[in-house]
Amino acid sequence: MVELEVLEALDGIQWLGSGEEVSRKFRISQPTVSRYCSKVLQVFDLSMERLNGEWEIAGDQTFLRMEREVHQHARRLGYRPLRLEATYWSAPTLCANIPSNWMLGRSNVVGVKRNCQLVQERIVDCWIAGLPDLPTSAQPDLTAIPLTRMPVFFTCKPDHPLLEQANITYGDVAEYPTLALPSGSYPLVEKSLKSIGLWSDGVRMTRYRRDKWEGKTEEELVVGYGTPLSMLVSGGKICRLPLVLPFDSGDALVVRKDFLAYSPLSQLIASLLRALDVLSMKHPEIEVVFP
Repeated sequence: MVELEVLEALDGIQWLGSGEEVSRKFRISQPTVSRYCSKVLQVFDLSMERLNGEWEIAGDQTFLRMEREVHQHARRLGYRPLRLEATYWSAPTLCANIPSNWMLGRSNVVGVKRNCQLVQERIVDCWIAGLPDLPTSAQPDLTAIPLTRMPVFFTCKPDHPLLEQANITYGDVAEYPTLALPSGSYPLVEKSLKSIGLWSDGVRMTRYRRDKWEGKTEEELVVGYGTPLSMLVSGGKICRLPLVLPFDSGDALVVRKDFLAYSPLSQLIASLLRALDVLSMKHPEIEVVFP
């Protein structure tokens, strides 16, 4: 057994990504973070290494998993703040007034694999995910509680040539570089974009058009993807193109199934729904679908 604050340091490194962030979030010094991490690794005879930008544990984690289950139960009973992860657009729009017994992470992890891992391993208690990519049958311990549904559309810089063009098509978008997303990070989104000839594209030099590209950098010409919610946090730096993608997005709360009966989850959902009620009144494309 290790103390709650000791395992927090190791969990925090895996969740937040650095000792500096753990120190700030949990209000302990960086040397203490390092000392606590070393203690946990020594107790459970484990090691930690950075793989693809994320801290991973190496070794037999059987007893660490059992310890994390006990510590998560303690958080659910109120002995420590519960941990919430989100997307970059749901964190500022939905999580400004979450209950005080919840702690919001950095909300900057790209893709579903790492976020699901954090919930699966009880490092994080809940994750606000973006549809359509949610846990699959390969993760039977997880469930997704739907919150919203909304359209997905293309976005671009305010001076992009496509904004001057009427009745744009997918083919028109394909004339420009589109936002590069890591392969496998959003499997269903990837499948849908590939079906219309887009996904993780670099500069399409074989389609270079002097009349459209001359005098502009690749960054200025990139076409991205957005939703009504993500547009709210763009700060007016991107514009919406009048072309909807062939799939819907939205938000869902991903949790372990054994958390469904706990009151802190109901309190969190209530606070998220209050924020969504306000947003959906102002932005009708945001449809609240909580059952």
